[in-house]
Formats: sequence, C-alpha cells, structure tokens
Amino acid sequence: MSRAPVPSAPPDLVLHGGQVLTVDRAFSCAQALAVRGDRIVAVGDDATVLALAGPRTVRVDLRGRTVLPGFVDAHAHMDREGLRDLVPSLDHARSIADVQAVVRREAARARPGEWIVLGPIGQPPYYLDPPSTLAEHRYPDRRDLDAAAPANPVYIRAPWGYWSDRPPFVAIANTLALRLAGVDRDTAPPCSSVEIERDAAGEPTGRLLERYPITVLELTLMRAVPRFTPELRLRALRESQRLYLAAGVTGIYEGHGVAPEVLDLYRHLHERGELWVRSYLALGGAWAGAATAARAFAAWEPLAGGAGAGDAWLRIGGVFLAPERAAPVADALCAALPYTGWAGFVEDHYSLDQYRALALLAARHNLRVSTIVSGGAAPILDVWEAVDREVPLAGRRWVMVHGRVLPPDLLPRIRRLGAVVTTVPSIHIYRDGRRVVERGVGPDHLLPHRALDDAGIAWALSTDNNPYPMLRTIWQAVARVEHETGQVVGPGQRLTRAQALRAATWAGAYCCFAEGERGSLEPGKLADLVVLSDDPLAVPDAALPDLQVQLTLVGGRVAHSAGDDLPPVDPAAHAALT
Repeated sequence: MSRAPVPSAPPDLVLHGGQVLTVDRAFSCAQALAVRGDRIVAVGDDATVLALAGPRTVRVDLRGRTVLPGFVDAHAHMDREGLRDLVPSLDHARSIADVQAVVRREAARARPGEWIVLGPIGQPPYYLDPPSTLAEHRYPDRRDLDAAAPANPVYIRAPWGYWSDRPPFVAIANTLALRLAGVDRDTAPPCSSVEIERDAAGEPTGRLLERYPITVLELTLMRAVPRFTPELRLRALRESQRLYLAAGVTGIYEGHGVAPEVLDLYRHLHERGELWVRSYLALGGAWAGAATAARAFAAWEPLAGGAGAGDAWLRIGGVFLAPERAAPVADALCAALPYTGWAGFVEDHYSLDQYRALALLAARHNLRVSTIVSGGAAPILDVWEAVDREVPLAGRRWVMVHGRVLPPDLLPRIRRLGAVVTTVPSIHIYRDGRRVVERGVGPDHLLPHRALDDAGIAWALSTDNNPYPMLRTIWQAVARVEHETGQVVGPGQRLTRAQALRAATWAGAYCCFAEGERGSLEPGKLADLVVLSDDPLAVPDAALPDLQVQLTLVGGRVAHSAGDDLPPVDPAAHAALT
C-alpha cells in the first residue's frame, strides 16, 4: 500500500524493512518511509516505497527496527541538563573519603585560591536521601573539605530542590569558601528558607540547608561562588541538545517559561542555524505592579501572542503565570535578576486575586497562559472560567502544567475551556505516587491519563528534566509503578503503549500548535523521527526505558546516530552540538 502520491522527484532517503508506527489518527503501521528534503513524502509497504528511490537515494535497511515520530517533551527544562556536566560529579561517591578524593583531584588541577565547585552528593536523578549514599550516613563538613584542599575555596552544590522535593537541600562550603563569602558565627540567614548549621561553639559547620525547592544560596549568602556565565550556559545548552536528541527528543515545550538570559541562548543558536531541537518557549517575568505588567504584556503581544511567533525551529508563545508560589524566596529571586542560577526561569510571589488580574490582562493581549497546578487545579479553573466569561478562551490552548491531582468533577470544566494538560509521571507517580496517595488523594485522581482521554481533553507527557529520557516517562505512564515498593498507583489509569506513544509525540506537537506539521509520520509532515532498537508495542513493560534510540532525524537531517549500519550524523549537527 502507498500512503502518498508518487513524489515528483526521487526521495533523498528511504527507511525500509522495519515497522513504522505513524501515530496518525488510526495509529496505523507500515514497513517503510521516504524523505525528501525536510519532509516525509511516502509511507507504506517496502515494495511501494522502495520503488520511488532513485540512483542517489540513500536506502537504509532497518532490519526489523521500529520507526516512530520524534518525541516532544511538553515540559522539558532542556537548558538545565547540560549544566549538570559543568562541574565535577559526586554521583559515585560512597563515603566522605570518596568526596575528599574528588576534591584532592580537583585541587591538584587548580591554582591556589581558585574555586573548586562540585556537583551534589547523592543518587541522581532524585537525590532522595543523600547522606544514606555515604558510608558515614552524614554530610561532610568544612573540616572534611579543608583536609582535602586547604588552599582552595571548595563548594559542593545542593541538589536542585525540585529533583527530590524532600528538603533540606544541603550545600557544603569549606572554611576558605565561607570566609570569601563573608559567612561567620554572626552571619544571619538571607531568608526564612535558609539555615546556616552551627556547631556546639556557634561556629558554622559548612553545611548550608535550604527548605524551598528553588534554591537561593548562590543568589544570596554564597554569591561569591562562580556563577553560570552566558558562555557556560551556551555550552550547556549545546550539550543539552545533544543529550535530548540522543534520547529521541526532537521538540520541546517550555511551559514553565524561560528567563531572558535563557531566551537569549535559544535565539543565539537559532540565528546561527544551530538549534536542532524544535523549541516552543513561554515567557516569564516579575512585575512590580499592575502597570508594569500591562506594559510588559503589551510589548509581548506581537512577539508571543496567539499561537506564538517564530518558525519551525524556534517559536515564542504566551506567558507563564502561577499564584502563591515562591513566597519565602521571592525577594531573593527578584533581587538577583537577570541571573536565575539553576532555575532558568523567573518566579515571583503574588496572590490568587493578583493572578486573576494578570490572567485577564494576558487574555486581553492574546497571550496564552501556562500555569503550574500541582498545588490544586480547582482555584486555577475558577480564575480561567472567570476570564473566559470576559475573553473567550476557546482555541487558545491555555496549559495546565503538572496536572497532578485532577478529580472527575474538574474534567468537564477543563474540556469546556479547551485547555491542555501536561503531566510528569516520573515525579508524580514513580517518585511521589505512594506518598501522595497516603495523604488521602484517590489513586485514580493522580495523573488520571485514561480519564483525560475519555473526557476528550488534550494532554501530553513530559519529563520536567527529572530525568530527561522520554522513553522512561512512557514506561512510567504505562506501568504506573512507585519506585520504593513497586506498587502500582492507580491501575485503572494505566495507558496502552499506543496511548503513551501518542501522548509523547502528537500531543506534544499539539501543545506547540504544531500538530499539522509534526507529531505523526504522514506524507507532507516534517521528517522528525526516531529509530528504536526494538518494538515499543511488544517488549515487556520493564524493557521500555531501556530501548535504544539508534537514529534521530530532525527535518530529514541526522542529528543522532548509534548504529554502524545507519547514516552518520549530519556534519552541521556535529558542529552545532559540539
């Protein structure tokens, strides 16, 4: 069977001899696919598609492997992944001696007085109980670090709080680092979420504790620690792109918004033709008052109104707003702007009433709103319905980010508004599912994927960069197991493989107003696709996260290749990603 008219010219590439999961409306399967330029020109059986090939067509025998659309991560924080690799890792440290060995190694490479900054202690990606990973079952203190590097300031970063969401989040500084930061026995914490641990004599131990997930130590007390410069952030974003493409991610939606310093990086890569992951970015900001917000939204309307402005590679659309967040750290966050540290986004604290005014203002300026609703969706829906009565929201695809707890009575309201929901099963099922249910949440109300489907609500899977591989997220949406006990959380909401794959591809494109261009493998659409080592419809549940992404194409060009029998990475991609 052929799924397209015969192209006017031979294709550049034919993939054949495998399984092509189109993720079209019928979720149809084929054997082969042809690409010309940046578009798919045919999908069908081997004989029909191979007959289109010309003398210069590259023919790739898939040898039974599976092709499917590139993944679209609907809450990615892609810029953050590469930041992890900018400092030496302590992921494998299993004792304080191991930590000291890394510090000594780095001190041997550094000049006297040069900062040594290390990654967090604990087990990624969640860093649930860092001291338990060390033989001593305690964090090092400043004296432990002094013994390893007496002539250098040493600072061990705390985990980003949203990786574990189980405070305290502990950073550690040695004596010289504390001295350079001006921290002594008389220093007061910069805000209520920070604690300076002290010994029996009242002296700082070097352990610095934070209790709010948006960590602010390096924005306040430890400002002396070397920061992520624009050059480092750019290097990190290149590395992030490489990692996401190797995981099969060809598109992202940043619903949490990006800070201006991060938006500049995306624009830099885009202007140079070096943006290889299609990116849809919401804007974020902090406003001193209603008048300031009104001026900002008016300026943003031509840049980010409606479905967003831009092209197939970079599109800016809408605004991130969320009420009643960041209360203990908001002043510190705003004072540090434009720098945002680990976050990469801007957050401020405002009331629900202020949020209502901002959401209405955004609607009047045709700015789509994305809001985190993990703290409770009902109050947000109340606001959106009030806005809808003044400015109809149909077709605007406002986004409920972290659609964590959604009882059945909320679903018709979401459907009526035409809102989109994004979910993060790696956090809310795998990491936290059992704890949430034990606090009284009905397990079928937690990430109710089946119910969302049944209600006709558009929703998409995402990683929140925790961790970033989408295949792991797909597995968690299918299996719904909690990490400590293996308990299935809400078995009635488990997805079929086909549903999960659609939520990781087509639905993410829908979130970006791009479902007409990508998200399924159909003639005329952009050739964004991945080749997997095995069939995601057939392997056991536990094998889903271990499937290998062996080839990633974006716009018909090879952005990742991991097979000797597969086309090599496009030279332009190699240059852009390294």
